[in-house]
Amino acid sequence: MIRVLIVDDEKIVRKGLVSFMPWQEFGMTVVGDVSNGEDALQFIAMNKVDLLLTDLSMPLMSGIELMKEVRGKYPHIQVVVLTLHQEFEYIQEALRLGAIDYIAKTQLEKEQFEDVLGRIASLMAQKAPFNTVPIQQDKLADAEELLVLYALNQQTDELQADIPLAEQAYEADIGIWCWIDPEEQSMKRIAAWKEQTRTVDSRSDYALVCLRYLHGLDRKSVLQLLRVYRKNDLFYDYDPSQPYQQVDGKEILNKGKGENAHDSNRIKEIWLSAEWLYDDGMFENMVLDLKAKRLPPIRLTRIFFSITDEWNRLYRQMLPSSIGIEDFMSSWIQFEHWLRETRAMIKGVNARTSYSEEIQNSIMKAVNLAQQMMSEPLTASDMAEMVNMSSSYFSQCFKEIVGQTYTDYLREIRMQRARQYLRNTTKTIQWIAEQVGYNDEKYFSRLFREQVGMLPSEYRQANMG
Repeated sequence: MIRVLIVDDEKIVRKGLVSFMPWQEFGMTVVGDVSNGEDALQFIAMNKVDLLLTDLSMPLMSGIELMKEVRGKYPHIQVVVLTLHQEFEYIQEALRLGAIDYIAKTQLEKEQFEDVLGRIASLMAQKAPFNTVPIQQDKLADAEELLVLYALNQQTDELQADIPLAEQAYEADIGIWCWIDPEEQSMKRIAAWKEQTRTVDSRSDYALVCLRYLHGLDRKSVLQLLRVYRKNDLFYDYDPSQPYQQVDGKEILNKGKGENAHDSNRIKEIWLSAEWLYDDGMFENMVLDLKAKRLPPIRLTRIFFSITDEWNRLYRQMLPSSIGIEDFMSSWIQFEHWLRETRAMIKGVNARTSYSEEIQNSIMKAVNLAQQMMSEPLTASDMAEMVNMSSSYFSQCFKEIVGQTYTDYLREIRMQRARQYLRNTTKTIQWIAEQVGYNDEKYFSRLFREQVGMLPSEYRQANMG
């Protein structure tokens, strides 16, 4: 795990970087954030730090002065500078002092976070002080196979003292240890130790992988293989029921980069439908299909962050609490467990009813359709026809399952969407009214005031900025 210290005199910048950057997905963790260079030096003196992310313009001690101090006292620490776009001369000085990269604050858009951290991780890997690891690194080029221990827990970056054959382990990267051409008995001992580290909930902090068929690979290719496998395939291959996974190393390196071929919008469309909630066969097939795509874990998580937001919006009136999703999941097994728990949570909403799954499925479909078609003038009778139910029975079932009448539910989600438009766009009130199913602006404004307590124009004014 790469330990990161953030130094910036603007608290909002520090907290924003800590909260919104996907650190864990790139093997990083923020161990501290301070407001000036002097505090940074005090922190470094008392804590382990691998990467310093520092502003250049700060009171008490500038970023340049901090870099000079760090370079002299802690040469192993890599530095990335935060800067404003006009500070080119300072950037040049920082790069001369050994900074591996710089980030312009004006370019810190959320969609660029992954690119920024990916670039930094790559640069750190290139500049890693390989001479600090055991002499066994020279044998990597001669290895036929490696037994590799990967840390699944992002906080685990040191090898535990009680692990067998620790003196023979080579630390290839932060959170990656390997044994070169291990004997069968050694592999069994390490695998048995791994099993003993399981937590109460049967999770392990480690994954053990035997990388085979490495003959002919040079040291650089082996190190690349170790990192590439952790970045994507380990997430899907990890199986706690097996003592270790066996993997063809050359096959991993020869894989093409085809992950962009999968349409995120199509995945979202499938998982925002309602049928999989009550059709076990469909759900199982969707899970298998999703795993077969082998999306990069970071992309998989991003997609389901978005889907989770939509689920919460769709079912907020019905759920006892919001659906949550972890920022980081270490394996497909953990992700699939979350997916199944989420399905059970949504299905459980209707456990109190005596209606058949077919009826429940029809009502959930109506909930989805109401969200998707709220700009249309859909009455309860219209919706009942769309889900193949009689009007009166549909109204009865909808109220019992959802907890409110169809009319009340439709009005509530329309006003909720209207509030989003008012906060996040400059569209006219008439346009917003039409988007949420009301052609008459005055009628929409009256309903909005009844629901929210103020006119749409007043609500927008109150939420500006």
